[in-house]
Amino acid sequence: MNCGDSSVVERPLDQVGDEGATPISPLHFDASMRAACRLEPCERKDFDLFIRYHYIGHWPGVVTQILGVKHNDRYRGGVVFALPPRETSKRYGGLTWELARLWVEDWMPLNTESWLLGQAVRYVKKNRPDVRFLVSYADPSAGHKGTIYKAANWKADGRTDDERKTPRFDYADAATGKKYSRRGHVPDGVTIKRVPRVSKHRFLYKL
Repeated sequence: MNCGDSSVVERPLDQVGDEGATPISPLHFDASMRAACRLEPCERKDFDLFIRYHYIGHWPGVVTQILGVKHNDRYRGGVVFALPPRETSKRYGGLTWELARLWVEDWMPLNTESWLLGQAVRYVKKNRPDVRFLVSYADPSAGHKGTIYKAANWKADGRTDDERKTPRFDYADAATGKKYSRRGHVPDGVTIKRVPRVSKHRFLYKL
């Protein structure tokens, strides 16, 4: 599902449930869904498939926490927190984590992401009191505007390249157009070209 955020990704329409057919869910994340779902720590192996479906397609560099959403004892998505560049914590004056990936299956209700974001914030507050800020980004080049962050009272904090005097570039697969933010993420044998990087919207949550 794509709700307009860089951490939210379009999900395949052929996702199926336990019975081999697309499950029917309520239109909104209602009381029945809250009763059937829980957010819990999980391992990379539990989240690998979701990372492959995410439009970025790979894990962030330094993962700090993976939280999976279980619906009826089966993972249906979740969030991945990571360490941003060292300058980010300096910028905000305390330990900062990046909400780097958020993904849920297509059949889940439309506002699942908002519920998930709120649950993830509460988990970090309770279990990692040393983390003082959360940051995330919305990529306009992917049609993202930061909708769920605005709805969840995250603070808009400018754009990623506001202070830069020179442009940045991504690496794109010359054959498919798939973009990679770092040269080290490009698979062996892929012919690349440099493309100007689009400045992303930045959102901040103070814990």
